[in-house]
Amino acid sequence: MCSVWDGKERHNPEFCSMIYEQQQKITPIDFQVYEIYMEVLRATRSSKSLHNRMMDKQILKNFIDSLISCLWELLCCSSSFMDSLKDEMRILYAGLRFLRSILREQQEKMDEQNEKIGALLCEAGIIICLPSLNRVKEGEVSLSERTEALDCYDMLANTNIHIKHFKDQISGSSIIESLPSFHSLRAPEVSKTSSHILSKGKMPIAHEVMVGLDDEAAKVIERLIWGPEQVEIVPIVGMAGLGKTTLAKKVYNDSSVICNFHIRLWCTVSQEFNMKSLLIQILCSDGKRSRMDKELKNLNEHELLHKLYQRLKTKRYLVVFDDVWDIKVEYGGKPHNLRPLSEKESFELLLKKVFRKEDCPQALCGIATKIAKKCRGLPLVVVVVAGVLATIGHDSLVWEEFAESLTSTMVSGTDQCKKSLELSYEHLPYHLKACLLYFAAFREDEKIGAKNLMRLWIAEGFVEKIEGKRSEVIAEEYLMDLIGRNLVMVSKSRSIGGVKTCYIHDLIFEFCKGEAKEKKFLQVLRGYDELSTFNEPPNLPRLSICSSGEDFIRPKLFCPYLGTLLFFDATPGDKFELRNISFLFCIYKQLKVLNLEGIMLRLKELPAEVESLLCLRYLALRAWKMEFIPPSIAKLSHLETFRLYSHQMVSLPDSIWNMKKLRHVHVRHGVVIPFSSNDNVVENLSTLPNLDTLSTLRLYLDKEGEKLLRRIPNIRRLKIFHLGDQNRVCCNMSRLECLESLTLGGFCLLGSVEHVELSFPINLKELSLEALGLPCREMSLIEQLPNLEVLKLRVQSMEGRKWELMEGGLPKLRVLTLKCVAIVEWIETDPDSDDYFPCLQQLELHGISYLEIMPACLGRISTLETINVSFCGDGVKSLVREIEEAQKYNGNENLKIIYRKY
Repeated sequence: MCSVWDGKERHNPEFCSMIYEQQQKITPIDFQVYEIYMEVLRATRSSKSLHNRMMDKQILKNFIDSLISCLWELLCCSSSFMDSLKDEMRILYAGLRFLRSILREQQEKMDEQNEKIGALLCEAGIIICLPSLNRVKEGEVSLSERTEALDCYDMLANTNIHIKHFKDQISGSSIIESLPSFHSLRAPEVSKTSSHILSKGKMPIAHEVMVGLDDEAAKVIERLIWGPEQVEIVPIVGMAGLGKTTLAKKVYNDSSVICNFHIRLWCTVSQEFNMKSLLIQILCSDGKRSRMDKELKNLNEHELLHKLYQRLKTKRYLVVFDDVWDIKVEYGGKPHNLRPLSEKESFELLLKKVFRKEDCPQALCGIATKIAKKCRGLPLVVVVVAGVLATIGHDSLVWEEFAESLTSTMVSGTDQCKKSLELSYEHLPYHLKACLLYFAAFREDEKIGAKNLMRLWIAEGFVEKIEGKRSEVIAEEYLMDLIGRNLVMVSKSRSIGGVKTCYIHDLIFEFCKGEAKEKKFLQVLRGYDELSTFNEPPNLPRLSICSSGEDFIRPKLFCPYLGTLLFFDATPGDKFELRNISFLFCIYKQLKVLNLEGIMLRLKELPAEVESLLCLRYLALRAWKMEFIPPSIAKLSHLETFRLYSHQMVSLPDSIWNMKKLRHVHVRHGVVIPFSSNDNVVENLSTLPNLDTLSTLRLYLDKEGEKLLRRIPNIRRLKIFHLGDQNRVCCNMSRLECLESLTLGGFCLLGSVEHVELSFPINLKELSLEALGLPCREMSLIEQLPNLEVLKLRVQSMEGRKWELMEGGLPKLRVLTLKCVAIVEWIETDPDSDDYFPCLQQLELHGISYLEIMPACLGRISTLETINVSFCGDGVKSLVREIEEAQKYNGNENLKIIYRKY
């Protein structure tokens, strides 16, 4: 067929006749396409210039959006017939997206290109709207139509050549250089050999080191406490990396501040922020987000502001706005200008970060002084440099060489932090570089769950496989290594050590984002503008999107070789619901990681087409109404992690027992796994030998439930919701020898369990009970566990008035939480014995109203560090004060008693 590209042929009567023949064949598959296309063809037939009739930029944008949408639907079709055309169709699809990005450039010189773009769109539209092609899409193809459709292969190839010719014509111009994603991305070559330095293993998480901030904190605290009675605003200002957030944390957690303010709230603003999201963050910063988040998301900004006003009025409150990039000081109080560290303070901070509690070798002191001086008083530069020094040994010659590499220009001027980050990055072993750059996939200032992050690293293939060692242990070593190098910071720690959530400084985030793009490691897209103008390279390895759900769908991205797709919701309370995700399974068949937790899926059942993602290792979804998982999921033989946020009880298929690589299953409201066998010999049944984490499993704590548990023999972390009779609990879990963490819950009870036959594995380290109704007399079942370190007894976990501690029980317990339990007497068998809680460090009392007696041993335990008291009666507070006095009498002056008012 003749092309619309050639200007002379456009006015040829024979050519126009051919155009009209095509017009009669058009099926209005999309009314908008049809209407605009009619206008294109009428303009083409007339003797007037296409520029005069059609070149309004908005019309072209609408037309190209519709064409891309139609072509995208064709590409989503799965048939051997369509596969023969898909290579050329993919090239056309990329070409159309390129033309769309050109059209979105607001430049006067673009107007002269509009006519050429319009002609190219005419040409593409003729092909895309071929009726035979669209009947192919519907699966209705006759032999003659196949022949006709195959004829369009040459048309596709010619059109692609014309678009390439146009692209070459404007290549190197200011137009194309200004496009946000013109340069293609390629996946980095992965070394097949492991040459990295072995990680230092699991290190203790040190408290944040602060140097030179005492005087600064005192000034800010004085203004907050002794300032005017009306609202006092204290802007802490200073260049990036100077320690503004560290100072704010020091003030926020100061005991005098805690005592003087009824309410303390913290929120992180960041460069790009949404007002509604910010208000929700403020309202939830007291740690109750899990309960309030859904309720608040349904409120508008005005309602959220009113809710915040109601909460703060008549109270003394402190609200910290962290990471504010554009502050108008005239609307606040007098700025507190944070000074740089002195050379002495820089030296002190450097040594504390490198050597921790050890002394610096004398031979290194002079070199360390020189290095500290070159950091120019910026704490971020000091800690990043210290992170490198901590890994290169204590050889003075190596330190001298490193000091020489820190030229004055590298750590001075506007890019001093960036230069130090580059230096630190270059000193990372290859495997840690990938792990660090992966932080760019998340939102700025996001507090990232450490366990989930490590599972993503494993799914991506960043974590080396070592025989006899769990991948999660190795991944944790990687994380601790990055923390030890001061590149990753701990947001929350776990009760018994380890990291709960972590984050990176915003300067490190910007560095990672730029480096990830430059190294063709990861592409990050924010909002519709970036999504719609993005020109997908052929081998894009990873894509992270932060937008609304609707904006995620509208641009019709097509990256068939994509390995990772992560989606984050940028608009809290977004009502958009995605009703069909089958297209994702048809397009992205090479995915190893798919995380759609940021978008709501309106599905009751996971589509069976999920079976096409044969490479998938990590799958995370959010669908409140999802109840069923199809048997075809078992075809995902490489799947390791499955996360589903649903408000329904979800039924897994019997085929789940064939998924031998499955390691982590998290279903929010609960999951039912079928037993489906008449064979009473458990050893004859299939198992999930690699399953490591399972929550929340709904089952009966009886003999049948016990059989099911034996089919997950190596489970390490388990959460169970008991469905059975509230008067009977009978389950032997002692065979689960690998189990370290167990959470048991159930329906609310009216009394205690009458019949208990419950046994726990001896290696259990963490135990949480709720609504189980365990009689106080049966608490010895728990107290005799030799390795238990964390015990959380929540509402209705135990029933009875008196809990009498067993002498010698709970020998390794470090953390004890009592929440809304109704005991009155908590005593020891022998009050004079010291053989109770010998390792206890933290005691938390929440909502304890009836307690009249507490164990006397609590006043003598030398390891006790903190007692947290919240929502407790005056009687309990009086008992805690007695413990505090006894601790002081016995020499423990460092015990912290924290009374929380909310």
